[in-house]
Amino acid sequence: MKRFNIIKAILAFFGCALLTHPSNAVGLATGPSFGLAGFRTHFDAQDPFKKVSIHNAALQIGWFAKLDIWLLYGKLDGLFILDWHKLPNKLTCNHFKSITLPLTIGIPILGILRPHIGLIFRIPWSDLDDPSLQGNHLIECYSKKINGYIIGLGLDLGHFLIDIYCKLGSSTIARKSIEATLLQGNKTYRPKEFTLRVGYNLLG
Repeated sequence: MKRFNIIKAILAFFGCALLTHPSNAVGLATGPSFGLAGFRTHFDAQDPFKKVSIHNAALQIGWFAKLDIWLLYGKLDGLFILDWHKLPNKLTCNHFKSITLPLTIGIPILGILRPHIGLIFRIPWSDLDDPSLQGNHLIECYSKKINGYIIGLGLDLGHFLIDIYCKLGSSTIARKSIEATLLQGNKTYRPKEFTLRVGYNLLG
């Protein structure tokens, strides 16, 4: 499914919820948060017996603030990221550090569910100037301050706020820029990542 169709479906869901969901009082939640993120993607190569893969695993540590305003809520997370990213033809994983500020807007439903959409604001910390990474279009996507958007679902369980979401890159790259031997090299690939994050509300 194309990303615009996904966004349209979520906006339509939000529109229905706005018509049927009662308003909430204005309220604030804030506290520490911890998350794990990652993805793994396989590509077909010219050699039928060979698969080319890229993957990463990331650790997120930070603080969140969530503001409920009647029908909607806004949530901002300030997170320090340790990211281990495996690229084709690399014997070891490259370690990237960054500060990430996911900003999401959603609708609380029944006091438990929180479907949301948002943007990722990313500030690279270091390691992106490594000469071995120059000309790598996948890494260039990581160097952008606004490098993706979020589609996800949150759960409120007492003091604990759980967020599960998919982050999609704001731009695509050609498969051949990942590895020259990939089939359908001109076909585009959109960087993605799945995240599970848990926050503890100190005010709840």
